[in-house]
Amino acid sequence: MSKSIRQIIVSIGGGHATGVVETGLKIKRSLNDIFPSTNIRVINLDKSDPDKTKQYSYKDYNFSEIHDELSGSGQRRPSIIDTEEADVKDPVEIVLLCGCYALYDEHINHLAQLKIFLDSDGDKRLINLIREKRISTREQLSELLTEYMDHLRLEMQKYIAPTRAHADLIIPSNFDGTAREIIVDGICKVVEALKGSDTPPSLARLSPLLVDFEAERMDVEKERYYDLS
Repeated sequence: MSKSIRQIIVSIGGGHATGVVETGLKIKRSLNDIFPSTNIRVINLDKSDPDKTKQYSYKDYNFSEIHDELSGSGQRRPSIIDTEEADVKDPVEIVLLCGCYALYDEHINHLAQLKIFLDSDGDKRLINLIREKRISTREQLSELLTEYMDHLRLEMQKYIAPTRAHADLIIPSNFDGTAREIIVDGICKVVEALKGSDTPPSLARLSPLLVDFEAERMDVEKERYYDLS
């Protein structure tokens, strides 16, 4: 990445089958309408190597490699869609980093201007997994339940759920368009700040722009718990 290009990194994490990547793609489409000349990349951290044995932990990810790429010192991987770069004259690039462990690494968290966690309970995640994998036989269901009970549930409890504490914004995984508008609005504020500044603002100077996210998070959380009462 050219040093003249200023990068905005938005990390979107959450449990298995919570629609993390799909959320990134929807945000990208909204941002494309607002900033048509800005290069926007969606990176899927959960895209697994079929030749690699899954360990169901942070060991499945090379965070150093991801960090180097995001900081501009490592090899650049393509976006999962729209790999063509936008107008190179645009001084800003937006990267939407999506995956279960998007909020796990402290060094990557330090680079991100906004960290989002999609919240969901275990029952919903299991139902979503069944739908995603298009389970149609008892054997397939038995295999999935075994994987869930022996690996996925424990992985969620031990490694993924604790990353919720690193989020700037926590929203239910089945959120509506209003929550997405809140996220897009916050990203727009950061983009406008970068484009209007002669020097790249530090994270500390950008953070006041995200105060609105804290207020919105409280509203979303309150509404969520009211629904449960």
